[in-house]
Amino acid sequence: MSTPATTQADIRRRHLSLVLHTVAEHGPVSRAFVAAQVGLTRATVSTLVEELITAGLLVEAGPTRAGTVGRPGRALALSDRGPAGLGAEIGVDHLAACVVDLRGSVRARAETEAPNRERTPERVLAEVAELILSVAGQAREEGLVPAAVTVAVPGLVGLDQATVEHAPNLRWNRVPVANMLAKAVESGLGRLPIRIENEANLGALAELWLGGHDGVRDFLHVSAEIGVGAAVVVDGRLFRGARGFAGELGHAPVYPGGPACPCGGQGCLEQYAGEEAVLRAAG
Repeated sequence: MSTPATTQADIRRRHLSLVLHTVAEHGPVSRAFVAAQVGLTRATVSTLVEELITAGLLVEAGPTRAGTVGRPGRALALSDRGPAGLGAEIGVDHLAACVVDLRGSVRARAETEAPNRERTPERVLAEVAELILSVAGQAREEGLVPAAVTVAVPGLVGLDQATVEHAPNLRWNRVPVANMLAKAVESGLGRLPIRIENEANLGALAELWLGGHDGVRDFLHVSAEIGVGAAVVVDGRLFRGARGFAGELGHAPVYPGGPACPCGGQGCLEQYAGEEAVLRAAG
């Protein structure tokens, strides 16, 4: 059973989250507007706001709009400095990394062509680490500090979100990507949380959160480039399945006696709908 202290801490975290999400969705807004939206007193909201400002998550963006009674307050907005997200991508033929601030603006980006199919995981991840450190350095010059790293990969990711279980187009099996990257960037970034995710899953979350599909909470997202990937969103949440591989489409056999696939199967969808297959069919 949780202690009263733990319960109070949980409630406070929830209230901080409510305030932050309200400003993110509606900002710039006044403290009074936030209080009305979240159902807390203005005094409580003011205390929470000060804590979020101190943490670098919110800023006072200027006076509130005219039309209010009394002295104008200060409008609140998400900070464009302080904590930021850092994302990286490992593709079959490229690598990329970027830093995004709390307002969703890309503040630093680096990309390079890379024949990753022909290289070892160690060599690929060493280059990814260089890109991560490069964009983190650019972001630091603008007052941004990465809070965590998410890496997109074209393959099956374990439930631990740290290991690439199988990536046929990279020829990777059981590669502890998160651990290897953590060691490679620790000297420059410290011990940042690093999460690995299937690229189609991240594409589906981007459509859910940023795609402008208001009211759509159930859909199948398909991504097709060199390989074919897919992800399933059910009731506004990513559906992973028992082993974390739900939605995997590219290596579903469509012609069981068809051509051999790098995954070890035959007649997989990628052999007919992947980029290389389409280019071959087009001559």
